[in-house]
This record gives sequence, C-alpha cells and structure tokens, in this order.
Amino acid sequence: MSTRAIIASTNSDGTWKGVWNHGSGHTQHLGRALIKAVGAAKGDLDRAIQRCILDAPDGWSSFVDNKQADPAEGGEGFSGRFDGIVATADRGEGGLVFDTNFLYLFYPPKRRLYVFEMDDKPMRPFGMVTFDETGRAKPPKLPPVEE
Repeated sequence: MSTRAIIASTNSDGTWKGVWNHGSGHTQHLGRALIKAVGAAKGDLDRAIQRCILDAPDGWSSFVDNKQADPAEGGEGFSGRFDGIVATADRGEGGLVFDTNFLYLFYPPKRRLYVFEMDDKPMRPFGMVTFDETGRAKPPKLPPVEE
C-alpha cells in the first residue's frame, strides 16, 4: 500500500498549492528527501520549491526515487488555505485530497516545512523544521510516523 502525500507551498494570499506524491510519503522518507532538497539548494527555498513542486506539474510517482508521475495519469493540482498555524484543504476532484495521508507544506515567510496528517477539517502540524540561510534544518528531521 502506498503512503500518499501532497507537496505544497504557501502563497502570499494565505492559500497553498501543491502536487501529488504517490509513494514513500512517510516523514522518514519523503520528509527526509524534502529536507535534503533544501540543503541541495543551499537554503534557496525558491529553488527547492521549483524542483519539488513547479518542475513536476503532474506530481510524483515517488519524489524519494526521483520518479515524476506520468503526464497521462497526472491529476489536478491541490490547494487549500494556511493562516500560519492551521491548514485546510480544498476537497478536490472526487475528494481525492482526502485519500492522502500527509501534507508537506513549505512556508517561505518563516523558512519552514510543516507536515500535517490530512483531514477533512482544519489541521495543525504534527512536525516542523526551520531552515537557516544555508539550508540546514532545525531540528534535523521530522518526527517519525508508523509505516
């Protein structure tokens, strides 16, 4: 069974937009890979967001394995709102967003990556890392979840 996730980033208007990630969505896998992506971008969050989200408009079969989704299978983008503490998700086509396990949300104003367990109600993050200017995450990893 795949652990599905959405990789997203906030916008200045209080919304977020993201792409699908079909497999390896646990914090021990996808969370670690997203933290490494920011490190590889030397702390340039715009560059990391470009690679993780914008360069993969159809999403990922597995970001961890660097496998983008087949464009023929690509779904719509995902979206919602974020007030700096609480996130909500738009229902999406057929409620697909709620067939997702986790939301990884880049929040550039605070140089953070939050992780939420997806739900059909307002969500609070259960994990967060803050990136310094060089891309080092503090704490260095997100909390593990059961696989």
